[in-house]
Amino acid sequence: MNNRLIVKFNSNVSKDHCMKIHQQVGSTMVDCIDELNCYVVITGNDMDKCRKWYLCCEGVEFVEFDTVVKTNPIKGKAMPNDPGFTQQWGLPKVSASKAWSIARRNLRRVSIAILDSGIDQNHRDLSNKIIVNRNFTDSHTVDDLNGHGTHVAGIACTITNNARGIAGMSYNAASLMNIKVLGDQGFGLVSWVAQGIVFAANQDAKVINMSLGSSAHSKLLGSAVLYAWREKRVVIIAAAGNNSSNTREFPAAYNPVVSVAATNKNDRKARFSNYGAKWVDVAAPGVKILSTAPNHSNEISCLDYCSLSGTSMSTPFVSGLAALIYATNPNLNNRQVVRIIQKGAVSVPGTGRLYKHGRINAYKSMVIARNNRRNR
Repeated sequence: MNNRLIVKFNSNVSKDHCMKIHQQVGSTMVDCIDELNCYVVITGNDMDKCRKWYLCCEGVEFVEFDTVVKTNPIKGKAMPNDPGFTQQWGLPKVSASKAWSIARRNLRRVSIAILDSGIDQNHRDLSNKIIVNRNFTDSHTVDDLNGHGTHVAGIACTITNNARGIAGMSYNAASLMNIKVLGDQGFGLVSWVAQGIVFAANQDAKVINMSLGSSAHSKLLGSAVLYAWREKRVVIIAAAGNNSSNTREFPAAYNPVVSVAATNKNDRKARFSNYGAKWVDVAAPGVKILSTAPNHSNEISCLDYCSLSGTSMSTPFVSGLAALIYATNPNLNNRQVVRIIQKGAVSVPGTGRLYKHGRINAYKSMVIARNNRRNR
């Protein structure tokens, strides 16, 4: 993984010319993101020297290293009949049941793309929700051998009111796209994530959930985010990170992305959560969150259901809420959905300092979404 470069050419440069430059530099193309005119190449030569060679070539816009991204977990009223619901403190904290009582909950027309380590393909609380599988990693399977992706997916979109397991934030208003961009050890490359974003956007995902990140800024990742946001009108939501720092995490810190911090049962910032009102938009529950886990051996050593903590867990609360908003008012665009999430947030300790808009409140957001539908 450490000998990969990302090369972006100007839009007027032909593919043939790009390939000639790769040959001249002595690199081998391994991936291409046509929509962004970007290439991922492997070089056997000195990477800094290759980067400089590329930058001297006419038509090259930028060259950067294909850096590593990682997961963000920390180990450790329409009332649904799912037995685990009573242990899901985060749902009543954000007034989910009240929101479900006025939301449109049974359409599944809204698709949430989970860009993560995969989703368990035959979990009884998830498998019927999966409509797309795609693997951009070096893993041999779209299945989740890590566990992180299955846990994230369950928080946003587990099958709800089926008298088993747990309830999902989006109730039954959404389906899942399993876009595997993290390998089985929980790490991935920027190019994998960028390809996942573009693919999900092209597959008409309404919401992209990225419970992952890196402190390294990437022009490729930023370009992919802008493509999904501007060209395909996708709501993009990402974890703020778990370093207890105000250092920006990407993709969460990119301007169109809803950046999510973690709070505890007392509406205080989780000790591990990143923060900063200049770049963190909202907070959501992220401590000891019960959700789905693979029903087979996996890296996080959880089976079927378990509790994890992290901004990774906070992020799908917001993605599930975005899906509920879309389901309730399908005429909204991505900017309007994001604004409703922000306006519906409630003030908690740290609002305006740790996070700009406070902690999400599903019921308040649903009321705003319904009123917008009536006012059209």
